[in-house]
Amino acid sequence: MADGSGSGDASSPKVSSPAANALIYMTLICFLALGLVAGWRSHRNAGLFLKAIKSQAVWALSLNFLAVNIGSGIFYSLPEVGTIAGITGVFAYSFASSVPLFVFAIVGPLFRKYNSKQWSMTAFIMERFGRPLHILYSIICTLFVGMYMVSELTTIYGVFQLLTPLNPLAPMIVICVITTIYTAFGGVFASLMTDAIQCILIFVLIIVAVIVVGVNVHPSREDIERVGLVKPTKMGGELFVILTLAIMFSNMYHQGFWQRTFASRNDRDLRWATFFGFWMVFIITTLVGMAGPLAAWAGTWSPDSDVPGSSAFFTIIASMDGWVSGLTLVLTTSLSCCAIDTCQTAMFASLYDLAEERVSIWVVRAVVVILNVPVIVLAMRAPDILQVYLLADLLASATILPVLFGLFKRLNFIHWIDALIGCFGGIIAVGAFGQAYLGNRHDGWRLLLLDGGLYVTDERVLGAFCFAPLGSVVFMFFFAGLRMGITKLLGRQQYWHVKKEQTNQHSETSSIKSSSGSSSSGINSRASSEHSSNIAKLR
Repeated sequence: MADGSGSGDASSPKVSSPAANALIYMTLICFLALGLVAGWRSHRNAGLFLKAIKSQAVWALSLNFLAVNIGSGIFYSLPEVGTIAGITGVFAYSFASSVPLFVFAIVGPLFRKYNSKQWSMTAFIMERFGRPLHILYSIICTLFVGMYMVSELTTIYGVFQLLTPLNPLAPMIVICVITTIYTAFGGVFASLMTDAIQCILIFVLIIVAVIVVGVNVHPSREDIERVGLVKPTKMGGELFVILTLAIMFSNMYHQGFWQRTFASRNDRDLRWATFFGFWMVFIITTLVGMAGPLAAWAGTWSPDSDVPGSSAFFTIIASMDGWVSGLTLVLTTSLSCCAIDTCQTAMFASLYDLAEERVSIWVVRAVVVILNVPVIVLAMRAPDILQVYLLADLLASATILPVLFGLFKRLNFIHWIDALIGCFGGIIAVGAFGQAYLGNRHDGWRLLLLDGGLYVTDERVLGAFCFAPLGSVVFMFFFAGLRMGITKLLGRQQYWHVKKEQTNQHSETSSIKSSSGSSSSGINSRASSEHSSNIAKLR
């Protein structure tokens, strides 16, 4: 099955071409069949296709929170943290990946309380702040998901290069085609069903992999003490703050998280699902991340070698029998399908919401298919995966809080312009901090690009991720106060947001009273109209 002899090179043993083709394409065919079967229920129902509101029980939702949190990229980024920041860094990354789920358990019910028909953050923005900010955030959400797809495809491209002699482009394109077919057919409901089953398979495969590694890799105590990576480090402590802020805020822009939040049957199920999802994500990311220190202790990877720390996991795989490489190939293919179909359904929702639900679902399907082309092209250029994530996370940290403040009634004086100024203020705050900290304008404002990456010896990255959200809040409230002061001087009425149902409450009450005799037929008529509308949109 393997071409190499297991000498320890990160590029060997490779799964032979026939075995690689069989493993990859059989896995994809199974997921295609599963996705089409799952999508049969939702392919003609716009509600299930885009929203799947209140359709998932606790355990299915827990598995879906796991699916939206992981991808094949965990085999690169997590072990790399372990080789740099040691065990502390691994736990920091695992904590930061899992704890943001609790934010959705808190914010999700607030969205539902604000409007029980809510199904995404961008829909809330449209109602609370209006069309200008809605357009901006919908575009950012779409770009975010696109960056996630680029990172995932870049990762799986690299995995196919490492483990097989195949041209990675062909299976990478096939993965996009397969996931596009069943997500375009069944939408978010099909993604939810396939992700739950895929995650069960992933659990089994990771447990097998852990057992195999535990049986075959035995670093001595002397090796562990010599290499280190056990004691707490300053960088590991900083990563607890940096990564938690980065991942928490960026998750807010991922429609996949919101789709799963509103797919919960009720708030209680959502809380339990995030609790179980937290432990699933934490355990799996910790197990994968420990491959970094383990590779260093066992001698399959060394900081003095030409092999980067991001390939530490694969150096362990290379030291084992060929069938382990095959198992890894199936595992990474499954993870990639999970991540990509989630991104595609998130893109469906973002684009449909951007068009204010006024276009046919088929138009949205066609646009998503077309957008796969530039995503694949960018992935082939092999960008720095961590750098892509960092830039997206910093942008999210600088722009998300002004929107979330709109959930609180006491802050209904915040206008969409205040929120927009806050977003730009968060970005400006990062540049201003960089200039003050680094001592010159050029290097200070280049901090916005995070040129030095995540693993720097000073506190510039920590400061950037702390000042970004803080600056957005300060700028928002400062401009709101300035605007209200000018409005008062001009003698004009102050802005105060009032929900539409509140303004129409009196007229709706009167209408209900006057039509109480025909309420039953009215309800039936509306239900029939909504059902016909859903069918028409899908046609």
